[in-house]
Amino acid sequence: MNSNNQLDEILRIIHAVKDDKRELQKILEFLQEYVIIEEPDDDEFTLPTQYDKIIKSIAGSIDAGLVCFLNPETLEIEEIPQCLIDDPEEAEMQTGLSINELELKYPEWEKRVCIEPLESYESFKIMEKFVQTLSNEKLRNKLSDALQSKKPFAKFKQIIDNSPYRQDWFDFKNNWLQRYVKYIVMG
Repeated sequence: MNSNNQLDEILRIIHAVKDDKRELQKILEFLQEYVIIEEPDDDEFTLPTQYDKIIKSIAGSIDAGLVCFLNPETLEIEEIPQCLIDDPEEAEMQTGLSINELELKYPEWEKRVCIEPLESYESFKIMEKFVQTLSNEKLRNKLSDALQSKKPFAKFKQIIDNSPYRQDWFDFKNNWLQRYVKYIVMG
Protein backbone atom coordinates (compact mmCIF):
# COMPACT_ATOMS: atom_id res chain seq x y z
CA MET A 1 0.00 0.00 0.00
CA ASN A 2 1.56 3.32 -1.00
CA SER A 3 1.70 6.31 1.35
CA ASN A 4 -1.28 8.07 -0.26
CA ASN A 5 -3.44 4.97 0.20
CA GLN A 6 -2.21 4.67 3.79
CA LEU A 7 -3.08 8.29 4.47
CA ASP A 8 -6.54 7.83 2.93
CA GLU A 9 -7.11 4.77 5.14
CA ILE A 10 -5.99 6.65 8.26
CA LEU A 11 -8.25 9.58 7.40
CA ARG A 12 -11.15 7.17 6.76
CA ILE A 13 -10.71 5.71 10.23
CA ILE A 14 -10.50 9.13 11.85
CA HIS A 15 -13.57 10.28 9.94
CA ALA A 16 -15.47 7.19 11.13
CA VAL A 17 -14.90 8.14 14.79
CA LYS A 18 -15.02 11.92 14.41
CA ASP A 19 -17.99 12.26 16.76
CA ASP A 20 -16.58 9.97 19.47
CA LYS A 21 -14.39 12.11 21.74
CA ARG A 22 -12.89 9.10 23.57
CA GLU A 23 -11.81 7.38 20.36
CA LEU A 24 -10.39 10.62 18.98
CA GLN A 25 -8.48 11.13 22.23
CA LYS A 26 -6.98 7.63 21.93
CA ILE A 27 -5.86 8.36 18.38
CA LEU A 28 -4.42 11.72 19.41
CA GLU A 29 -2.48 10.22 22.31
CA PHE A 30 -1.10 7.47 20.08
CA LEU A 31 0.02 9.97 17.44
CA GLN A 32 1.60 12.25 20.01
CA GLU A 33 3.51 9.41 21.64
CA TYR A 34 4.58 7.34 18.65
CA VAL A 35 4.21 9.22 15.39
CA ILE A 36 4.32 12.99 15.51
CA ILE A 37 7.69 14.37 14.62
CA GLU A 38 9.02 17.22 16.64
CA GLU A 39 10.14 20.34 14.89
CA PRO A 40 13.93 20.51 15.07
CA ASP A 41 15.17 23.22 17.41
CA ASP A 42 17.81 25.56 15.96
CA ASP A 43 19.47 25.91 19.35
CA GLU A 44 20.24 22.20 19.54
CA PHE A 45 22.82 22.13 16.76
CA THR A 46 25.04 24.27 14.60
CA LEU A 47 26.88 23.26 11.47
CA PRO A 48 29.95 24.93 9.99
CA THR A 49 29.10 27.65 7.45
CA GLN A 50 30.38 25.58 4.50
CA TYR A 51 27.26 23.44 4.98
CA ASP A 52 24.83 26.35 4.39
CA LYS A 53 24.48 25.99 0.60
CA ILE A 54 24.42 22.21 0.85
CA ILE A 55 21.63 22.27 3.44
CA LYS A 56 19.52 24.57 1.23
CA SER A 57 20.16 22.36 -1.79
CA ILE A 58 19.26 19.15 0.04
CA ALA A 59 16.10 20.73 1.51
CA GLY A 60 14.96 21.67 -2.00
CA SER A 61 15.80 18.22 -3.33
CA ILE A 62 13.93 16.26 -0.67
CA ASP A 63 10.98 18.59 -1.18
CA ALA A 64 11.06 17.54 -4.84
CA GLY A 65 11.02 13.84 -3.89
CA LEU A 66 14.72 13.08 -4.25
CA VAL A 67 16.77 10.95 -1.89
CA CYS A 68 20.04 12.74 -1.14
CA PHE A 69 23.31 11.19 -0.15
CA LEU A 70 25.90 13.50 1.42
CA ASN A 71 29.57 12.73 1.79
CA PRO A 72 30.37 14.61 5.03
CA GLU A 73 34.09 14.56 4.28
CA THR A 74 33.96 16.11 0.79
CA LEU A 75 30.48 17.72 1.03
CA GLU A 76 29.62 16.04 -2.26
CA ILE A 77 25.92 15.32 -2.82
CA GLU A 78 24.31 12.64 -4.94
CA GLU A 79 20.55 12.78 -5.58
CA ILE A 80 18.33 9.96 -6.77
CA PRO A 81 14.57 9.99 -7.46
CA GLN A 82 12.73 8.16 -4.67
CA CYS A 83 10.95 5.96 -7.23
CA LEU A 84 14.28 4.51 -8.40
CA ILE A 85 14.99 3.29 -4.90
CA ASP A 86 11.45 2.18 -3.97
CA ASP A 87 10.68 0.27 -7.17
CA PRO A 88 13.57 0.34 -9.67
CA GLU A 89 11.84 -1.93 -12.18
CA GLU A 90 8.64 0.15 -12.27
CA ALA A 91 10.65 3.38 -12.51
CA GLU A 92 12.64 1.99 -15.43
CA MET A 93 9.45 0.96 -17.25
CA GLN A 94 7.95 4.44 -16.77
CA THR A 95 11.03 6.60 -17.37
CA GLY A 96 13.48 4.38 -19.22
CA LEU A 97 16.01 5.25 -16.51
CA SER A 98 17.79 2.38 -14.81
CA ILE A 99 19.49 2.76 -11.45
CA ASN A 100 22.29 0.55 -12.76
CA GLU A 101 23.05 3.04 -15.54
CA LEU A 102 23.49 6.00 -13.21
CA GLU A 103 27.14 5.35 -12.25
CA LEU A 104 26.46 6.25 -8.64
CA LYS A 105 29.37 7.29 -6.43
CA TYR A 106 27.73 7.20 -3.00
CA PRO A 107 28.02 3.40 -2.53
CA GLU A 108 31.80 3.82 -2.59
CA TRP A 109 31.92 6.66 -0.05
CA GLU A 110 33.40 5.56 3.25
CA LYS A 111 31.03 7.87 5.14
CA ARG A 112 27.65 9.04 3.91
CA VAL A 113 24.45 10.50 5.23
CA CYS A 114 21.14 9.59 3.59
CA ILE A 115 18.36 12.18 3.69
CA GLU A 116 15.03 10.96 2.36
CA PRO A 117 11.95 12.95 1.36
CA LEU A 118 9.41 13.42 4.10
CA GLU A 119 6.60 10.95 4.58
CA SER A 120 3.14 12.38 3.92
CA TYR A 121 2.29 12.51 7.63
CA GLU A 122 5.44 14.61 8.20
CA SER A 123 4.47 17.03 5.42
CA PHE A 124 0.97 17.18 6.88
CA LYS A 125 2.44 18.12 10.26
CA ILE A 126 4.36 21.00 8.68
CA MET A 127 1.14 22.29 7.13
CA GLU A 128 -0.59 22.10 10.51
CA LYS A 129 2.24 23.99 12.18
CA PHE A 130 2.09 26.68 9.50
CA VAL A 131 -1.65 27.09 9.96
CA GLN A 132 -1.09 27.59 13.70
CA THR A 133 1.24 30.54 12.97
CA LEU A 134 -1.30 32.49 10.92
CA SER A 135 -2.78 35.61 12.45
CA ASN A 136 -5.44 35.84 9.71
CA GLU A 137 -8.26 33.95 11.42
CA LYS A 138 -10.34 33.53 8.25
CA LEU A 139 -7.48 31.93 6.33
CA ARG A 140 -6.43 29.88 9.35
CA ASN A 141 -9.97 28.44 9.59
CA LYS A 142 -10.13 27.78 5.85
CA LEU A 143 -6.82 25.93 5.88
CA SER A 144 -7.75 24.00 9.03
CA ASP A 145 -10.96 22.88 7.33
CA ALA A 146 -8.96 21.89 4.24
CA LEU A 147 -6.66 19.75 6.39
CA GLN A 148 -9.69 17.97 7.85
CA SER A 149 -11.23 17.23 4.46
CA LYS A 150 -10.71 14.62 1.78
CA LYS A 151 -7.57 15.32 -0.26
CA PRO A 152 -6.12 17.71 2.31
CA PHE A 153 -2.88 18.31 0.39
CA ALA A 154 -4.64 19.42 -2.79
CA LYS A 155 -7.13 21.61 -0.93
CA PHE A 156 -4.41 23.21 1.19
CA LYS A 157 -2.38 23.93 -1.94
CA GLN A 158 -5.37 25.44 -3.76
CA ILE A 159 -6.18 27.76 -0.87
CA ILE A 160 -2.62 28.83 -0.11
CA ASP A 161 -1.74 29.36 -3.78
CA ASN A 162 -4.63 31.82 -4.07
CA SER A 163 -3.80 33.76 -0.94
CA PRO A 164 -1.37 36.55 -0.10
CA TYR A 165 0.36 34.08 2.26
CA ARG A 166 1.72 31.82 -0.49
CA GLN A 167 5.30 33.00 -0.10
CA ASP A 168 5.02 32.82 3.69
CA TRP A 169 4.09 29.14 3.30
CA PHE A 170 7.05 28.44 1.03
CA ASP A 171 9.42 30.22 3.41
CA PHE A 172 8.01 28.40 6.43
CA LYS A 173 8.27 24.99 4.76
CA ASN A 174 11.75 25.70 3.42
CA ASN A 175 13.00 26.84 6.82
CA TRP A 176 11.52 23.76 8.45
CA LEU A 177 13.09 21.47 5.85
CA GLN A 178 16.49 23.11 6.29
CA ARG A 179 16.33 22.58 10.06
CA TYR A 180 15.26 18.99 9.44
CA VAL A 181 18.23 18.40 7.10
CA LYS A 182 20.63 19.94 9.64
CA TYR A 183 19.22 17.65 12.31
CA ILE A 184 19.85 14.57 10.17
CA VAL A 185 23.32 15.68 9.05
CA MET A 186 24.32 16.26 12.68
CA GLY A 187 23.16 12.70 13.40
